[in-house]
Amino acid sequence: MSDLIDAIIQTRKTTADIFVRSLVDIDNLSEIEIKERILSEIKNHNEIFPTGWYDPPPSGVCVLLTQKPFKRLQFDTLRKPEYWPNETSRFEKETVGIVYFSPVDRETNMIGDLGFTIYNGENKEIKKHIKDCYDTILSIAKHAEIGVKFSELCSFTEKLFHNKLKIIKWITLYSDPSRTNDINLGHTVPGSFEKNFYFGNTFKEIKETIRTNRVFINEAGNFIIPETCAFTIEARMIDVKKEYLPGVYFHFIVCFNKGKKTILDNFSDIFKAVGMDYMNSK
Repeated sequence: MSDLIDAIIQTRKTTADIFVRSLVDIDNLSEIEIKERILSEIKNHNEIFPTGWYDPPPSGVCVLLTQKPFKRLQFDTLRKPEYWPNETSRFEKETVGIVYFSPVDRETNMIGDLGFTIYNGENKEIKKHIKDCYDTILSIAKHAEIGVKFSELCSFTEKLFHNKLKIIKWITLYSDPSRTNDINLGHTVPGSFEKNFYFGNTFKEIKETIRTNRVFINEAGNFIIPETCAFTIEARMIDVKKEYLPGVYFHFIVCFNKGKKTILDNFSDIFKAVGMDYMNSK
């Protein structure tokens, strides 16, 4: 199983490198143009499939750009066509955006998803909000330990927010309508902890296997973190007291390899490429 964890770590690093090369000098570029840059860089990496598993959005790539009142970031699911990359939304001064790609390693079928918020404008309140959300999501990842139930991670998250931050629900986890307000913090990486896991033969089968075999981190989650596994910690968050601020998204992966814990961040060089130096400052 250790080789699978290594594959997740490497796939995530590869994706970060793709973003670093794709997001330099993106001023005035459209969502479509940025997406095409990303796909062009992906072609240079034969170790991953040329498109992502989370599809739609097309090719498994999300690029969302918007300005006040940040309506484009208030999506309920990225699968809807109106939230796919378009020609009209551009990265201009004071634009806030979300970028995401869902890569799959060809050899192991392990995923290394990476997503984040971009903003290099001058609004100090927005900068602080983005940094606060980043720190909060990272705190959740740091709290995860072997033997902890997924439901316990959700309980910790509720206490962490102090009625200030809120996770926006963006995926249906239950058929029971009474559970519509449950939070979702992420999901397992399928195959990272199950022995003899079968993905299928074609990429279409692999994508469907990944999609349908995720164990979600929610308030009903009885999954107990084993000594070798990987799971995402991700959230799209708002400030409940300042709803005029944009929704913020960051995606981490937590890996345990025979008890050794690693949090996959991989954002530092991306922040430099986009001009978000405030995120790397202490």
